[in-house]
Amino acid sequence: MRRTLMSALLVAASATGACGGGTEGSELTGCYDVTEGEWVVEEAVPGEDVYLMPSEQGYDSVDYQIPPRIQFGGPSDRQPSLTEIVVPEGALPTPHRYTGAEIIGDSLVLFFSTGYVGVRAALARSGTGWAGTARTFVDHTPHQVNARPVELTLVPCDSPPPVSIEVMPVMPRTVELEGGQGITLGQPLPELVERVALPRDTFETAGVVFLAERKARVVGRTRGLFGATDSIHVVLTDDGVVHTVRLEYQGPDDHASLQARLHAPDGLPEVVLSASVGGNDYRNRVTGLSVWTWRPDRAEVRLYDRRLGG
Repeated sequence: MRRTLMSALLVAASATGACGGGTEGSELTGCYDVTEGEWVVEEAVPGEDVYLMPSEQGYDSVDYQIPPRIQFGGPSDRQPSLTEIVVPEGALPTPHRYTGAEIIGDSLVLFFSTGYVGVRAALARSGTGWAGTARTFVDHTPHQVNARPVELTLVPCDSPPPVSIEVMPVMPRTVELEGGQGITLGQPLPELVERVALPRDTFETAGVVFLAERKARVVGRTRGLFGATDSIHVVLTDDGVVHTVRLEYQGPDDHASLQARLHAPDGLPEVVLSASVGGNDYRNRVTGLSVWTWRPDRAEVRLYDRRLGG
């Protein structure tokens, strides 16, 4: 089986040139387009309603979707036996925080997780690609399991993706500051932005000690879409990039003014506004924006990257 597999991979590698597209031992390389079939209910929960689509379970359906194009990006920093899965630039992403792939025997196992829900796929070789079944999972039991067929087709990495990121509604990812600087999700804080680091606490769950998220208060004042407040806090990943910006507004008219800007022609896209949850939670596949009013004179905005945290 190994000789047959290696022969197929060598043919695939020569067909895709510098893009790679095969395995050497357990190493995965190359780009693949993903085709997904229709969902079926594989395991129902006795005494509970059956949901034909995972989105009916109260989660976003894209939480259970594999990106239409994936690329194997080398060994994972978290676990050397896993291969990192990335979405190539320009391709439509999904909101998963954790992804990985591994060759186990003759199978390719993939997982895509938000940290709470997601999908696992077990695939077998099919020509120069892979084919098999993807199954849903959630972080509690019992839970219904939905399944659907999945096929990976080897493609040149420089070919146009099957679905472009341009079909995704555009959401703001930068909070502008007076003075011209900006805080952008997925990027480090600019060097010229003054910040005050906040202490990191530890907490214990099930005997495991965790270090709380890195937080900082930014010295400055917002303008533009998110103007105007000087209560600016950011949450950073351990790599030092911003995954959440929290803004607090304490003026009695601030919430109404912010909502007016979000609904203005140059604010949020209509498709995002119409799909909001409760009129205060807006998102596309990778960005979330929550607006909360705690009392008449206090509102809070949370802008976050769905793939990093928040």
